[in-house]
Amino acid sequence: MAAPPVLDKKPHVCPPSDAEHPRDRWESLFVYSFICKYTNLRHKVEGLESPMDFEEAVMSKEPNDILTHVLSHFILNLKPQTRNLSIDLISTTVQSVLGEFLKTSERTIYWNDALNANVDPFEASGGGFFSTDWDFKLKILRQLVELQLTHAPSIKATIDRAWGVVHNKHKKREITPPPEASDPHSRENLQLQPIGQDSSRKRYWVADDSPRVYVSTNPWKITATFQTVSSTREEYIALIDLLKQNGPPEPPKKNHKRTKLEQSHVSLIESLEGRVEAIDAELARVARVRKKIEQRHALMAQAEIRQTRTRRRTQKPDYVYSNGYDSEDDGGDDYRYQDEMDEEDVPGGSRKRKSAPAPTRRSGRTTNKPSTREASPADSWKNWRGERRSTRLGAPSDTQLDGEPASKRSRTDSVASGTSAEDLPSVTNGAINGIKVKHSGAAALKPTEVAVEQIAGKKKSKFWVYAVTETDAPMDVDATTNVNDTNGQSAHANGDKADSSTSIQSPVMQNGSPRHSNGQPDFVQETLDMSTKSRSSPIPMDTT
Repeated sequence: MAAPPVLDKKPHVCPPSDAEHPRDRWESLFVYSFICKYTNLRHKVEGLESPMDFEEAVMSKEPNDILTHVLSHFILNLKPQTRNLSIDLISTTVQSVLGEFLKTSERTIYWNDALNANVDPFEASGGGFFSTDWDFKLKILRQLVELQLTHAPSIKATIDRAWGVVHNKHKKREITPPPEASDPHSRENLQLQPIGQDSSRKRYWVADDSPRVYVSTNPWKITATFQTVSSTREEYIALIDLLKQNGPPEPPKKNHKRTKLEQSHVSLIESLEGRVEAIDAELARVARVRKKIEQRHALMAQAEIRQTRTRRRTQKPDYVYSNGYDSEDDGGDDYRYQDEMDEEDVPGGSRKRKSAPAPTRRSGRTTNKPSTREASPADSWKNWRGERRSTRLGAPSDTQLDGEPASKRSRTDSVASGTSAEDLPSVTNGAINGIKVKHSGAAALKPTEVAVEQIAGKKKSKFWVYAVTETDAPMDVDATTNVNDTNGQSAHANGDKADSSTSIQSPVMQNGSPRHSNGQPDFVQETLDMSTKSRSSPIPMDTT
């Protein structure tokens, strides 16, 4: 008996799709679901907020930021050390990385049975990624997702943790339990499952909280179909109404059990109705994000149109306010650039630039320009600010700091005791008891001062005298006066005690002879009020 002929096994090949838009291809749902579940690109890439945004980016034949960021993230998952991920080099990078995996014996969507090897899709397209049609882009993205699920270490670790897979169990290490259902990386959230099934066995799929809803037949069959039935909130509400109309009737009895298909249809309606609030919140969030993007783009457009002045104003600024006259009639000249000053010819054929005039701005500081006249010798020292200058250099006396400062006088005990300099011996001719008074220097007497030998409360010495300042107008006083005794008392001709205040006595003559009273000469006392303020230190005498 002859053996039966061996039949060649044909691979599981799906028929080509006749979709005219990416929304009717299951690859769109596959790639976008991977982006939402395994990456954070939705919150990082500007403009990628819904499946519609992703489909528009795939449809575009110009380089865009959405696809650039998506491709860069996929490449880094497969090859973490990859560079050249800019928008102008990403196409070449994708081709080289994908080519490395296509060289292996692993079957991909580009497997050729005749060659028994994978075929590079970029060779037939002529190179480039963004300039190709949306079908080519969608297949490339699908293949990159499948490679990540198989080879990317980070994606494999996320899947193993969600499913509780532990490698190398013989090694002693802490085993982390699988995450809870509320965790975004849990098993329930990472799986892509239909939201429900109607009575005709059609599956309904959603990827996020947007109103986008997909419908497919049995995905395990080659003849499965896939299409989009809702993209807006209005279409979503209309879909719910349509399902209610086509739904099973109410059971005639309360105890009547529904069939499995009827129960799944009712559960589908309840699931879709429960998503309405989440859809409204997501639409509000997307509206706010889009408004911010539009405002940012509007500001950028205005910044490009706006002209900036880089030249200085030719009209001088007026910094004086409420000055009582019109700024137009102030007679000031307009400010001009120094580079715009006219040049004049000078002998020798060279051109010399004129000196710039002094600015007439009210806020400008007056500069000390050298004068054409010769400065006097005194003017040359006017800028010295308190430095010591020698007289040999011709410095004026007011710039020299070597001289002694003006002396200060302090109160003495004579003020408190009421004693004045009139009852004390004074020196007006420059000597007292053989002590010479200096006429120059810091110890010299002033015209309003009188030298006395001793005052109350002060020690008497042969090396100094005391200077007392007069307060009233000067008068003629005899050089020789009576000196107080050791007790500070003096007697008049009539034997009475002297007044408690110190005074200077001088005879008053009338008609050339003194006045007589009871045969004795009568002296008229004339008292001068003098202060008894003295210097803080006695005046040293010149003993030479």
